[in-house]
Amino acid sequence: MVMTPHHDVLYIPINLMTERKIEVPENYKILIDGHLQDRWEEWFEGLKICRNMDGTTTLSGSLSDQSALHGVLLIIRNMNLKLISVNPMKENQEYKNSNEKEK
Repeated sequence: MVMTPHHDVLYIPINLMTERKIEVPENYKILIDGHLQDRWEEWFEGLKICRNMDGTTTLSGSLSDQSALHGVLLIIRNMNLKLISVNPMKENQEYKNSNEKEK
């Protein structure tokens, strides 16, 4: 690590940057309390919105990386929604819920 004379900019050697792991999109199932309308889908990185009969909403689908996941969680927090769970899904697994409400 090399610091500038003013110590306000951090320079990272190129060889450290090339060792960074490339993230593969991963599927997630996020459960929140309450029902969200379909119009919110674009706010949640394209995750599918499923309203469940028990009064919860499931957001499911693929996110590009951990930053995208944290972005979705930040939106949930900023909307003052109660987060119940966040679970990764197996590759190509689609969320199916027999408890899902008709839209």
